[in-house]
Amino acid sequence: MKRSKKAALVLMVPVATLLLAGCGEEREQAMVFTDPSECSAAALNSAAQCEADYVAAQTLHPQVAPKYLNKEECETDFGAGQCETAPQQTTSGGSVFMPMMMGYMMGQMLNRGGAGGNFQQPAAAGAGAAGSKIPTQPLYKSRDDRSTFRTATNTPVAKGIGPISLKPSQVKPQVGQVVRRGGFGQQAAARNSFGG
Repeated sequence: MKRSKKAALVLMVPVATLLLAGCGEEREQAMVFTDPSECSAAALNSAAQCEADYVAAQTLHPQVAPKYLNKEECETDFGAGQCETAPQQTTSGGSVFMPMMMGYMMGQMLNRGGAGGNFQQPAAAGAGAAGSKIPTQPLYKSRDDRSTFRTATNTPVAKGIGPISLKPSQVKPQVGQVVRRGGFGQQAAARNSFGG
């Protein structure tokens, strides 16, 4: 009887270790800016690197931004004059709208590989070492919370420009989906705290 209890405890330790391993993801440093001039003024990166990261975020913007079938629905979530026509079209050739990019997030100098190296299609989102990095990506602000920068998946990341610390799994870019009115804004209002 004592031997079976001891064996059960020994077998439970690896299982518990595996379960806890996912909870211990380390936070990494990133930077948030509205434009390359703020990045250059912070003197943490060269002006060329600041511009390159901004261009990478702009390039990713049409891919990951939430999409709306009409401008009014987009403006309900992001505010009047805060939406633009997306390069994509509906299957019938109609326009699709997306919020304007309000800033960008760049990974720490040592873990950065640029948007092209870190953006993964949703089907491959969990694969490879690139998933452990914080990718350069566009940021948005909802109409209901103009003070908070959010990723395209509506994850709040910062209340202002400068350095931040977060878990890479919180900010993996995904292909933007068509959402209905109130989809992003209502979620923004419901998420007042930064995830940890």
